[in-house]
Amino acid sequence: NLERSKYDAWAVELAMETLEQKIEPIVSNAPVSAQARFNNALLNLVVNKIVAAEGAQFTAGILWRLADAIANGPVPTPGRAVDLTYVDS
Repeated sequence: NLERSKYDAWAVELAMETLEQKIEPIVSNAPVSAQARFNNALLNLVVNKIVAAEGAQFTAGILWRLADAIANGPVPTPGRAVDLTYVDS
């Protein structure tokens, strides 16, 4: 359903924008040693959360599609979520 997919994309973009606004002050106030590793820590937390909720196979599929999108398609930004429902290449 096109309307549903537009809503889903909007909801993901809204969530990304909200998180970006909340995360920036946390990173800025963290020790410099933690700031340099914050992105890696955040990625690990998110991957662990998805694995716990969806399972390893599903998470591997999402990560594969994300890697493909970054390598071959649009790079995700807070205002433009990457559609992880298909592989670009």
